[in-house]
Amino acid sequence: MPEAVGSSSTALGACRHVTSQAGSPRTGSPLFCPARAMVCLLFIGLAALPLCPDTARAGKAKSETVATPESAPAANFGVLEAAQVADPAQRQELTQISQEFAATVTAKTLARLGPKAGQRHLGLLALHGKDYRDTVRADALAKLQAAGADLTTSQYFVYADRNPGAQLLILAFYDASGPRVVLLGADLISSGKLRPGEDSFITPLGVFENLPENWGYRAQGSKNSKGWRGLGARGSRVWDFGYQQAPRQFRQGVYDSQMRLLMHATDPDQGEPRLGGPDSKGCVRVSAAANAFLDRRSILDRHYEQIAGNDKTRDLWLLRPDRAPVSHPGSYLVVGDSAQGNAAR
Repeated sequence: MPEAVGSSSTALGACRHVTSQAGSPRTGSPLFCPARAMVCLLFIGLAALPLCPDTARAGKAKSETVATPESAPAANFGVLEAAQVADPAQRQELTQISQEFAATVTAKTLARLGPKAGQRHLGLLALHGKDYRDTVRADALAKLQAAGADLTTSQYFVYADRNPGAQLLILAFYDASGPRVVLLGADLISSGKLRPGEDSFITPLGVFENLPENWGYRAQGSKNSKGWRGLGARGSRVWDFGYQQAPRQFRQGVYDSQMRLLMHATDPDQGEPRLGGPDSKGCVRVSAAANAFLDRRSILDRHYEQIAGNDKTRDLWLLRPDRAPVSHPGSYLVVGDSAQGNAAR
């Protein structure tokens, strides 16, 4: 099945969109700048670039300067963030999840990119910039609260930064005892890119919930006319967040129109090497490793896990039989844009 795209018709399916800001970015936003934002260079003695404002920390010691993709998990910021959680059992799980994500997702992405490209993306994937992390935390919490999300209990969620200079999926945890947001890991994504004459959108901002009303599905692994497996390899998970409004380019200009918002893998051969820049038709494209991790750990399957727990006779074919759910699965995808908050400058 090809990647789902939008339409201008009236919404046809049930969906609960908590809140979104679909409108186009402000004039002058990097979304309309042809040049990609530069990323951090982490070697001692090199000048820090915009994504890493706290330059003094970048060259303190060799132990803080990661030189190869293979050693990236050693610089895992998520372990440091998890250490600030008060509950011992939750702190232990968050540390484990952060280390697992770094080893099975982030490290695979860096290895795929290769040493040279890995250096270019290391500052992004390691989230060394404290200002950037603070901005993401504040934006995620503000969006969740403004959306009226159910924050009565602690839960995992996913934050997607659509800023062309970032293009990151960030695994996060909402700690209800704080309340605070804990960032656990990062991987590259591709958000929407406007293509004149094509059915394409800019990924909308907002909070979107994974609900059984928009029952997800799994990729068939079939190829389109260009040889692309648009939703990833066979069996890859597709999270469906329902019909949403998002900016779409028409002859007269860019206007909000209707699209079906999904989060899914991409073609492992042609699409995955292009992660890290806007490239999708409006959905959030993730790596195969991130797809498998979120799926196996039931990160966004709170409602599905509740159904599975309450009705043992129901065949929940969507959930993996070998899954190992986290203690507090969530259901929210938060889409932000750090370019609008100056986080990546």
